[in-house]
Amino acid sequence: MTTLTVLPSGKTYEVAAGTSLLKALQAAGEPIISKCGGEAKCEDCHVLVPVGRKSLSKIQRLENEKLDTIVGISSNSRLACQAVLGEEPVTVELLVRA
Repeated sequence: MTTLTVLPSGKTYEVAAGTSLLKALQAAGEPIISKCGGEAKCEDCHVLVPVGRKSLSKIQRLENEKLDTIVGISSNSRLACQAVLGEEPVTVELLVRA
């Protein structure tokens, strides 16, 4: 288990390591969507990870290619559908969609 903190709400959840961020956030009832079903084809689950990035799975080619097409990405950017939680605590910032 690991601790997942979600911003801006500040809510904290205990989540099993090996769970994708997307599944963990959806299971917790957080407002995140994924139109592509977790296949890294859309950018709807783009989140920022200010704490615990190294605990997440490494960015693979498919995710990296999609991130390269998104305006406003940063070094903290991940696609929640592709990022898998490790053992260390992670803080995720949900982005407001217009």
